Amino acid sequence: MSGSSSPVVLLRVDREAGRHTGHPRHLHPALDLKYIQAGLEAALHTPVPLLDGWLGRFAVDDFVARVLALRPRYAVIRGVTWCIGEAVRVASRLRGAGIVTIAIGQQVQHFARAGFAGWEEAYDLAIPGEAEEETPRLLVRLLAGEDLGQVRSGWRQRMAPGDVVLVQEPDALPLPRVAVDEMRDYAFPFPVQRRGAASRWGYVLTAWGCPRPCRHCTAIVRKSVGRDLRARTVGAVVDEVLAMQDEGVQAISFEDDSLLVHRARFLQLAEELVRRGVRVPWMANARPDELDAERVAAAAAASAMLLKVGVDSGSARLVERLGKTGDGDGWLRATEEGFARLNEAGIGSVALLMIGMPGETVADARASLALARRIRPDYVQVQRYQAYPDVPLWGELPESARARSDEYHYLDSATNCSEIPDRELAALQRRFYREFYLRPGFVARHVARYWRHYLSPVTLARLPATVGYLLRG
Repeated sequence: MSGSSSPVVLLRVDREAGRHTGHPRHLHPALDLKYIQAGLEAALHTPVPLLDGWLGRFAVDDFVARVLALRPRYAVIRGVTWCIGEAVRVASRLRGAGIVTIAIGQQVQHFARAGFAGWEEAYDLAIPGEAEEETPRLLVRLLAGEDLGQVRSGWRQRMAPGDVVLVQEPDALPLPRVAVDEMRDYAFPFPVQRRGAASRWGYVLTAWGCPRPCRHCTAIVRKSVGRDLRARTVGAVVDEVLAMQDEGVQAISFEDDSLLVHRARFLQLAEELVRRGVRVPWMANARPDELDAERVAAAAAASAMLLKVGVDSGSARLVERLGKTGDGDGWLRATEEGFARLNEAGIGSVALLMIGMPGETVADARASLALARRIRPDYVQVQRYQAYPDVPLWGELPESARARSDEYHYLDSATNCSEIPDRELAALQRRFYREFYLRPGFVARHVARYWRHYLSPVTLARLPATVGYLLRG
C-alpha cells in the first residue's frame, strides 16, 4: 500500500511478540478497530487501512514508517497497558509529522487513572470505553471541518470524571469485512476437537458488556467495558456467521466475554444455528457456573468444539474474595461438574487459571493445579495476575502491587499482589505448565486425539520452542 493515501489509518500497537511467551500465541483480531473500519468505510466511501502490530515482529520505527507511507490525516491508535509506552512513542512521532492522533483501548483508562509520561503530548484526542460507535462519528465531524480545539476541549471534560462511552445500538453497527489472509492470520494455533483441518477463522461479537461483578477483571481480557449486556439480535448474529461460512471461514470464535451468560438467549442462538444449517464449528468463552446440562447439550448440538472456561482458581476462599461468586465451594463443584459434561459431550476445553492474585498463598496455587488435574481439560492457560489500572480493586492495592506499564502476564514482573514469595512466584507459572502438560496421562490422551495435527511442517517447526518453554526453570 506504499504510495497510496487515506484520510484515516487504524493502528493496533503491541510489543515485540517474542518477549511475551515461548510458545504459540492465539492472535485475535482487534474487533473494535474492525467495527470502526467498517463504520468509516460506510461513511467515507473509501477504503480505510488497518495495521495490526500483533502480526509479525513489531518495532516502533518500522511501524511509523508504514503509517507515514499511507499519508493519513488522522490516526486511531489502539493500545493497552503493557504496550502503552510503544503506543505513546508511535503517537508522538505521528503527531510530530502533522497527523491528528486519537487514542482508544485500555490505554485511555490507564492514563485516566494512573497517568503516563508523554501521553498528553502524544495524543490530540482520546475516547474512553467502547469506541466502535463514537470513533466514526467523531472522524466524520473532523473531516467535515469541525474545529479540533473545540472537539478536544469537549472530550477532556468528558474524561475528567472518568466517563466512558458504550456501544448502545449493536445491531446498527456495519459488519466488519474479513479478507482471506486475515482468516489465516488469526487461526487458532492448537488442535481442537471437531476442528478438522480448519485454517481459516472468523471472529464474531454477539453482545457488549458483562453483568458479572468480578473485581479483578481487566479490559485486556474483556472485549467490552460496560456492565449492562447490550446484545445483537440472534438472527443478525446467525446471518453474519452464515456469510462468513459462505466466504470460506472454517471455524468461528465467538468473542463475547461469556457467550453463555444469558441462558435463554444462548439457547435461542444455539437453536437458530442448528435450524439454519450452520456447519462451521465454533469456540467461545464461558464460566463454570454456566455449564449446566441444558446449555452444554445445546452447545454440542450447535457444533461447539471448544469452550474457554474462566475457572481462575481452585481456592474457594480466593474466588469469593475476587467477587466471582458468594459460594466458593459451589464454584468448585460447578467447575468439576461442568468439565465432566464438556468431556462427555465431546466439547474441548481450556481451563483459564491465574496465579499471583491478591491474597493468594502457595496453598491456593497448589489447589488450582490439583483442580486442573481433576477436571482434565484439553488445555490450561495460566496467567500471572497483573493488577492493571482499570480493575475495580485497583484503589485497594498498595502502589507496590499495582502493575507498571510494561508488565505482561507471561513475563517476570516487578509487582506481586499475592502472599507468595517473589522468587517462588516467578517460577510457579512454568512449573504449573510442566506438571500439567508433561504428565504421561495427559500426553497419551492428547497424542491419541490430535496426532495428525503434529504431522504438519508448521507445527513441527514450532514444537521445539513449545517444549523448551515448558522445560525452562
